[in-house]
Amino acid sequence: MRTVDVMEYVHSIQYHRRSQNGRLTLAYVESVEDHGWYIRKGADWKSHYTVACATEYLTRVSAEAGTFAITVWRDTIRVCTVGIDWNPPNR
Repeated sequence: MRTVDVMEYVHSIQYHRRSQNGRLTLAYVESVEDHGWYIRKGADWKSHYTVACATEYLTRVSAEAGTFAITVWRDTIRVCTVGIDWNPPNR
């Protein structure tokens, strides 16, 4: 019997908060199994998808407002990095 390796889409998403002096401090790390970054080709899609994931996550953890640099990793390969000015929705 032949065994087929299942492709895994485990990613690490790192959320670095930028302070007023420009220093980046790791605030959150999320591990996800998700293939959304590969549905479409191109950097624009990866950035768009990362912002959508970050919006959902930062809302879920009730993150305070601020500027974040968000980097997505698949094993040791950087998928993309985006910056967002996070302004949480009214609760």
